[in-house]
Amino acid sequence: MQIDIDFSIFDSPTTAFGNVTGSVDVLSPLSVGDVIDLCVDGKHMGHLGDFSGKLKVISVVQVGDSGAQLYGLEDVVVASLGEAQELAKRLEVELGLFCVDYDR
Repeated sequence: MQIDIDFSIFDSPTTAFGNVTGSVDVLSPLSVGDVIDLCVDGKHMGHLGDFSGKLKVISVVQVGDSGAQLYGLEDVVVASLGEAQELAKRLEVELGLFCVDYDR
């Protein structure tokens, strides 16, 4: 099944790089506290700096009257702007997610 996700990427503990949204495949519905492993064709994304591809669900919100749900995932903090840019690129290319760079 596919779920809609949303999370932010930070390039330092206090500086947001951008936001990630899109749909990913999961085997079963998730609840707050569950961990999702972002995979490409069943293969783990692999590490990029400290990012392992695993993120905890921190919220599940019903979207209007549609019955759809949006899964808020924990923020990802990487060590530098370069790592944030690389992660955003990989998420777009490998997972088909949409990354909005805050263009600061």
